[in-house]
Amino acid sequence: MIPVIRQDPRFADAEDEDEYQSRRSNPLIRDNRTCRLKEVESSDLVKFEPPLYIQRYARVVEHCKTGQYRTIADFGTAELTFVQYLKNLDFVNQIFAVDIDRNLLNSQKHRCRPQMFDHLNKRSEPLNISVLCGSVLEFDSRLHDLDCICAIELIEHLQKDDVEKFSAALFGRYQPKNVIITTPNKDFNVLFEFEPDQMRHWDHKFEWTREEFRTFCEGVTTKYDYKFDLFGVGDPPSEHQTVGPCSQGAVFTRQASKLGSSSLEKFPTEVYETLYSVDYPVEDKSLTPDYHLTNEIIYQCNQIGIAEYQEQGDEISVISIAHLQTFPSIDQYRVSDAHIAELARATEHLRVMEDGLSILVQNVPDSPSAPYWGFSDEKNDSPPAPYWGFSDEENDGAGPSYNYHVGAEELW
Repeated sequence: MIPVIRQDPRFADAEDEDEYQSRRSNPLIRDNRTCRLKEVESSDLVKFEPPLYIQRYARVVEHCKTGQYRTIADFGTAELTFVQYLKNLDFVNQIFAVDIDRNLLNSQKHRCRPQMFDHLNKRSEPLNISVLCGSVLEFDSRLHDLDCICAIELIEHLQKDDVEKFSAALFGRYQPKNVIITTPNKDFNVLFEFEPDQMRHWDHKFEWTREEFRTFCEGVTTKYDYKFDLFGVGDPPSEHQTVGPCSQGAVFTRQASKLGSSSLEKFPTEVYETLYSVDYPVEDKSLTPDYHLTNEIIYQCNQIGIAEYQEQGDEISVISIAHLQTFPSIDQYRVSDAHIAELARATEHLRVMEDGLSILVQNVPDSPSAPYWGFSDEKNDSPPAPYWGFSDEENDGAGPSYNYHVGAEELW
């Protein structure tokens, strides 16, 4: 049985016509944006794998990678889904996520927060993500002259009378170096078996054919100093090639490499409300490779010493530097044995043998009563456990003395 295609896709899951009409006439449901369904992007004739929205995001990300855009705005960000793609680009420094729906942004802004992964794997370059509430028809000077502004499936949600205002704000005032716009291709809709004049989403005010979209692009380049290149996402079935791609897009590139003088710096206009702003963790570039290598040497010597103490009772270990070089975490630095010896000499925890080929390390027993590294526990009545650094003082009898094997003091 072929399902009845209803004009309003928000209520397409109604079991019968009476339920459909009842829900459609209810103003509490009709006007509630949370009841809207996703845009129609598949049918019995065509299905996309991966889903079309993922292909669309991936295509825009590829453009961002090619251009190495460092400052990017996502207009019509909605659930901040595209931001999740952008924040993983290590060259991006600033992301502005803009939408007019304050409630939706507030419910989704947590998606911008750095996760545990971001703290463990800090970025090499700074990244700020700012979630802004406002209309894309307005101008906010913080977004002026960005590397790229993306408007993914946004323009069709504007009233036709507002498209020219949007173009004026985007190309005339924001003047980004690049603009990426995508919008549904109306020519493709025949494969969705729509009713006459039905569109893919209840909130679409219009949908353009390929010719209409090209006319819009040409109008932009005629009025503003930009050029454009068209692209498509979502190829049609081989037997329906004439309808073109499911989603159509254009990359606009500003012709002027440098803008003329502007009063924006003197008179900034910040009309968007900042709902959330976060800076991502950045690695400390003052920590040199030698700093990280030194920590790795100490760690590996410590691990070897603990193992030898537990297995053989050795309280002092002599570790060959050549052996340390066999560990991938140390070998990756590609330094000489002499350089490792030099780093070890500079630490308080390790001693290098006179021949410069081995490192002497005092082991730590696996004892719950062992004091912290380098500190004594005056209130600890139990026999003290050995720790980093030897003591030359005589044992006062508070606990058993530690008789190091022959030659230990001379080596130290």
